[in-house]
Amino acid sequence: MESKKQVGAFELFQLKDTPENKDLHFESYDRLTKHGHSANQDNYDQVYTGALFAGETLDSIYERFNLHHPDDFRGHSLSVSDVIVIHKDNRDQAYYVDSFGFKQVPEFFADNPLKKVEEILEDDYGMIDGIINNGDRRKEDDEKKPSVRDKLQEKKKGAAEAENSMPKPTEAVKKQEAELE
Repeated sequence: MESKKQVGAFELFQLKDTPENKDLHFESYDRLTKHGHSANQDNYDQVYTGALFAGETLDSIYERFNLHHPDDFRGHSLSVSDVIVIHKDNRDQAYYVDSFGFKQVPEFFADNPLKKVEEILEDDYGMIDGIINNGDRRKEDDEKKPSVRDKLQEKKKGAAEAENSMPKPTEAVKKQEAELE
């Protein structure tokens, strides 16, 4: 009997049973994104990890976790809104189980897809919450900043005042300086 060759690994993720996820269970990917949501790993629990063998596909994994559950599997049958992560060839790819087939969801690996955008736009880093709600603080900053021309005029004025406040050299000092040159 020939043993199957392991070519990678896979993980199964299912939505956490929380009030926040109540409306996300069993939603198609289009419906999920239409309502402003994404496949965010923070909303999921890992329910299984297994070896990926040569010839296995997303469809064969789906079939196994619907018809022939392994003894150590404790999740529900693989369904719409679940995520399968494939680890193969030094790559990780996440797939949303959709109404028909699978949708690749690279955002599943993102810490928070809007975090970087929010860090730029939010007024308060305590408000990194997936919702851009404080507007663009650069608009306010631009109004407060003096122009380069204004800064230059201010520096020139300060330099002129500093020069005027310095003591004037006497005739004797000027004569000494002229002799040294």
